[in-house]
Amino acid sequence: MVVAIIGLLAGLLIPFITKAIASGKTGKATGNLRQIGVLLNIYAPQNNNCLPVLIRWDNQDDTWWQRAVSESAGLTVKPLKPNMDRRLVEAFYDPILTSGTHPYGDFGGNQAIMKDYNPWVPGSEANAKGTPLSAIGSLSKKIVVASAEIPSGVPCKGSWYFQSEWVSQGNAFNQTKPSARHGGKALCLFADGHIEALDTQNMTSADRKKYFALPQDE
Repeated sequence: MVVAIIGLLAGLLIPFITKAIASGKTGKATGNLRQIGVLLNIYAPQNNNCLPVLIRWDNQDDTWWQRAVSESAGLTVKPLKPNMDRRLVEAFYDPILTSGTHPYGDFGGNQAIMKDYNPWVPGSEANAKGTPLSAIGSLSKKIVVASAEIPSGVPCKGSWYFQSEWVSQGNAFNQTKPSARHGGKALCLFADGHIEALDTQNMTSADRKKYFALPQDE
């Protein structure tokens, strides 16, 4: 009888414990994302008040945005290796992912705002210095980084960026996109540094453009 009662109580407690653990990890992830916002705030004044380029394809070691903001703040970045080792400080990783994190991080830069630079693509030279903060419009309404996921079938569960095609195609898009791994919502860092958990899976096209696209692309 005592064993049965203990088992019953344990069964009742497990969902609450699981929820509490997930909530704690979401809280830590929010703190990590806030630190990323601080790093972006350090980077911009040093670089003509521009956001970092998502990735520079002209460099042999492919300078990605997390590396740029880390080095701007004097943080250590591990050298590139042909494995899945984490290469950045802990702030770039999502504690809710116990396995399959991406070496470059689990919070993705928004490709619709932090553009990439590829000298072999016509028009890409306009992105070479990064997106000016003045071009974003209201900083409190535009998302620059969010919890992100890579397509299924790839060992990584987190992603270091998400593609701008998601803004136009929505949740049906099957490539890198915002991840709703925090209680069905994606943690989103806005350009002014504040963070919100948003239901990106059920967003309308108008809302995706409002939050995730530059003003001229809305």
